[in-house]
Amino acid sequence: MLGLDLARVAAAVGGTLVGDGEAPIRSVVTDSRQARPGDLFVALDGARTDGHRFLREVQAAGASGALVMPDRGDRPEGFPCVVVPDTLAALAALARHHLGRLPAKVVGITGTVGKTTAKDMFAQVLGGPAAQVHAAPASYNSECGLPLAILAAPLDSRVLVLEYGVNAPGEMARLLAIAKPHFACVTALTPVHLEGMGSLETIVREKLLLAAAAPPDGVVWMPEDAARLVPAGSSWPARLAAVGFGPDAVRIIQRRPGAYRVALPRLGELTLPVYADHEVLLAAIAAAVGFEFGEDPQALRDRLMGLRRPEGRLSAHRLGPMTVLDDAYNASPAAAAAALEVLRNWPDAGRRIAVLGTMHELGVEAERWHRELGRQAAAAGVDLLLGVGAGGAWIAAEAREAGIDAAVADDAEAVCSLLAPRLQPADVVLLKASRAEGLERMLPRLREAARALSPQADSQEVEG
Repeated sequence: MLGLDLARVAAAVGGTLVGDGEAPIRSVVTDSRQARPGDLFVALDGARTDGHRFLREVQAAGASGALVMPDRGDRPEGFPCVVVPDTLAALAALARHHLGRLPAKVVGITGTVGKTTAKDMFAQVLGGPAAQVHAAPASYNSECGLPLAILAAPLDSRVLVLEYGVNAPGEMARLLAIAKPHFACVTALTPVHLEGMGSLETIVREKLLLAAAAPPDGVVWMPEDAARLVPAGSSWPARLAAVGFGPDAVRIIQRRPGAYRVALPRLGELTLPVYADHEVLLAAIAAAVGFEFGEDPQALRDRLMGLRRPEGRLSAHRLGPMTVLDDAYNASPAAAAAALEVLRNWPDAGRRIAVLGTMHELGVEAERWHRELGRQAAAAGVDLLLGVGAGGAWIAAEAREAGIDAAVADDAEAVCSLLAPRLQPADVVLLKASRAEGLERMLPRLREAARALSPQADSQEVEG
């Protein structure tokens, strides 16, 4: 329970209560389809639809009330509402109010890739819900998502692990007005969302606002590659801790996706269920966060070795005689390059096949980054490359120049038709593109193709 009623919500957000304010609020939702008895529905005016259109459905679902704006049409009779000038701003105010009631320290995470992976790692290493550690179950990192992540935190939370995602200048300041971190992590500083950001310099400046917001007794962690992009003369209240590879730092002993053998400071050698080098650094930062919170070294070792990957990110599916690496959740130049490294290092691979689609939001730099990815695919030892969409055509063209067998398809369905007849046992297939390309739709077709290759083999999902 949130521990509030509608009257207290009205006071917290400076709104006007219309109707009964005594019903307790169980949780806060912004999607009318998720409304349940006891919920507070926040009617947002979004790009696709206006939440005020669904007040009757929310009332029928048993919601306790809604945050609404004036002059948005009739409201259902008998349905309590808090009227505010701006429901998004009121959602932020309610999150600030709730955060002020918690005994929790905030661990804030930003970066161009790896935020959700880091968030889940940190929460697990700190002990998860059983240890009063709260983290949102998904990528709740926007001006709408961050407040929802905070409002979902139980009243006894001692740690909140929060993501801060930004696509344009000015967004980080608005997120920090909702919740400032005590500890901060910057996972990476690489080109992404260039349509909104314009340049890498702008990305660096915007992301580092999170680091600057941590207090003097806080810590800012980031990989050494990111730390090298911090502008000279930067000064923050918190201590900067750069994490990198080296004889006395993080060492990789054996690269085996899913079972990396590594050595971490203060923990010694252990096996991590990670797929790539950058995930090793995030695990090392997770260990450092654990030490900062006083966690026992043996507990840290056990939790790191038992890490679970976030849903929707790079996952391995063993389909009979072949393996599919599904990383179709989203894509940026750095994330796509990292996925190719996973494909390069995948053990016992027959052929390495890359299905690479358009990476969106790269603006005027789009062609350059897609062509660079084609060259990286060739360097990663890809045997067959299939490009999807306009960006995929640039990737494939550059791969062909480097001597790689490459073809182009318009969409996920078309690429399946190209790929299925060419599959062989022991193939490892990587799917990587921006979410809009929908490459995850290829999995059912690839399962069918795998059964055709080996009708007697059982397909099974591999933890990933």
